[in-house]
Amino acid sequence: MPFPRLLITLFSLLLLGSPALADILTYPYIQDLQAERAELCWVSHQSSPVRVTWNDQEAHSQVLPAEALQYHPVEREKFPSLDRRPRYLHRVTLDHLQGTRTEYLVHFPDQPYRNSFKSLPRPGDGVLLIAYSDSETEPESTGKAAKWGTTEEPSRRYLVDQTSGYRANLAQIQSRDPNAILVAGDLVESGGEQRDWDEFWSHQKELAGAVPLLTAPGNHEYFAGPRGHGAYETEASRLAIAKYRTYFQRPYYSKVLGPVHLISLDSNDSLPHQSAVDSNHYLEAAGEFAPGFHPQSEQYAWLERELAVAQKEGRFILVMFHHCPYSSGVHGFPAGSGEGQDPQSGQALRSLTPLFLRYGVEVVISGHDEMMERSEVSGIEITPEGSERPVILQVYDVGIGGDGLREPERDNEYQRFLAHQDSPEIWQGEVLKSGGRHYGHLEIEVVPSAEGWTATLTPVYLLPVQQDGEWTFERKEYPDQIRIQKPTKTGSGTSSMPKRLLTRP
Repeated sequence: MPFPRLLITLFSLLLLGSPALADILTYPYIQDLQAERAELCWVSHQSSPVRVTWNDQEAHSQVLPAEALQYHPVEREKFPSLDRRPRYLHRVTLDHLQGTRTEYLVHFPDQPYRNSFKSLPRPGDGVLLIAYSDSETEPESTGKAAKWGTTEEPSRRYLVDQTSGYRANLAQIQSRDPNAILVAGDLVESGGEQRDWDEFWSHQKELAGAVPLLTAPGNHEYFAGPRGHGAYETEASRLAIAKYRTYFQRPYYSKVLGPVHLISLDSNDSLPHQSAVDSNHYLEAAGEFAPGFHPQSEQYAWLERELAVAQKEGRFILVMFHHCPYSSGVHGFPAGSGEGQDPQSGQALRSLTPLFLRYGVEVVISGHDEMMERSEVSGIEITPEGSERPVILQVYDVGIGGDGLREPERDNEYQRFLAHQDSPEIWQGEVLKSGGRHYGHLEIEVVPSAEGWTATLTPVYLLPVQQDGEWTFERKEYPDQIRIQKPTKTGSGTSSMPKRLLTRP
């Protein structure tokens, strides 16, 4: 599909969404989209059911107390003007969906909210998914520019602040009209601070009501927050992740989107505690409220069952979790607390690589190190018929959603692309024309065919451009587009090695 150039002004970004709705704290967002139904959710101070109409149907919201979404005592003490009224989660099941798109209307008393969403892709449909990670929203992001230093200018800061970068990213994503948005963790800066969640949802507005958000929890969702919030202390972390699970009920799940089988995991803690396969040496919750990903865990057993189903059905297998297992960033060091180690290492997730290779997983989407990086791991897939065939696992860090823009810290022998070094900045005078580290995302387009499917993966960044004293953003592609072609059937002496084509725009 074509990728036209798009300029987006900051002024237009501020106009995204419906007018402010009284007492609406989280705009309506889509969850659990299925062939003939979807769940619509929002958070409000209002405890009364609200009517929703779509097609020729109507229903009233189920209202549940959202006690987990109250402000932390530290927040209330520091910001005494915060609204302390109770919060309620509203849910409505929109059923009997028909056609390719569903329009709906939420009858809020002050200002009705109108939006629409695409139907669930069918097996023969092409699919466009867009993935990012590490938005890490907080009110303090406004006016805060990420470090963007070089050897010559170590104190240099990015051209726009983190809020502007994230808004530009979401505006570009919305313009592409994807089937779903994948967020591989660290949605907010501190999972235990409600102000950070309010900031996250303030940026979604119409977007999450038009495109399903498919998320995985990151370590920051388990992080209660500093300044007396409790960091990773067990009870404080439990309260933090309760906020995430109020908005997104399942810590791990799978979703079939046409030719794609998405598997989303919780990668935030495992056993043995503080071992080489434990991704969080601070947190002692594996098997309690953090599900764990070790071989004896329920999540691991579930994962293997899902992989077997996806492989047998011949779909493009896409696995998402937060901790990037192959990285040149600070979290790419081995797990541990000593020199040359990291207590929240992504290397712990390498323990799942043999399983991914065994079942022919094509792509892993992760974050954590806040870079655009792609790594490759080769191995052998065991087909449902018991034969062997070579497979290449593509592992992405897409942590350029809207927070930091980190530099590499170590060598990564599996690395095939890193924006920091493989897309150097190109300047014309004092104007940055292309290249460098920027906010952005990964576009994943999967098109089925009679032989199988073709997946095209395109890393995208938003280049800040100043025009008449205002910042605008131009869509750019990093020179690392790859294409994976794979037949759905094996045997007959035909090689089923994925065909890969690296193109440079």
